[in-house]
Parts: sequence; C-alpha cells; structure tokens
Amino acid sequence: MRVMFDYIVSEQSNQFDFIRIPRALITERFFSNLSLQAKVLYGILMDRMALSSSNNWLDQEGRVFIVYPIDEIQIDTGLSKRKILEYMSELEKLGLIERRKRGNGKPNCIYVKNFIMGIR
Repeated sequence: MRVMFDYIVSEQSNQFDFIRIPRALITERFFSNLSLQAKVLYGILMDRMALSSSNNWLDQEGRVFIVYPIDEIQIDTGLSKRKILEYMSELEKLGLIERRKRGNGKPNCIYVKNFIMGIR
C-alpha cells in the first residue's frame, strides 16, 4: 500500500537524524568492490563510534572502540546474522574494521579504521 507523504519544505530536511557514509566509500575506485550494504554498515559503525568516543571508550593505546553485538545490529538493521557477518568480513578484509575477541561469551571489540590517509 502506498502512503501519501507530504513534501519536504523549507528547513524540514534538518528534522532527521542521519547515518553518515563517507563519500569516498561511494566515489573512490579503491572501494568499488565493497558492497553497498557493507558501506552502509560502515556508516552505522561510525555512528556508533561517536557514542563510544563521548563515553571515553578507549583501549590502552588511546584508540576508540565499539562494542556492538551482532544481535543488536540485527535489531537495528533487520539483517540476518549471516548477512551481517558477511558484510563485517568485507569490511575487515579491506582493513576498514578490526574485530578483537574479548572471550567469555562477550561480544567483540570493533575498531573502525580511519581510511582517509591510506587511500591517497
């Protein structure tokens, strides 16, 4: 069923929260083999990084990390566990994220990498 939404007028476009995806992930040839879904997931992980940074979640070397269990990603995205792991693997193979096991059934720490210097 099609819903009749109103047109956006004036400053209404500022009413939304956005997940930012770095333009380079879309435009740089280096990332052309990365799936669009993995690029969106990177944006979601970056969004989560802001929360970790504001909560001062730093490792011993001062690097920000996130803890984002797969089941939470499933709830937030509607994706299956298999698909999430597939997209995370894409990001990891390209060096955009690094996952570290914490053990004892705890979710992994995820380091979202700053790729800007690496592609120039």
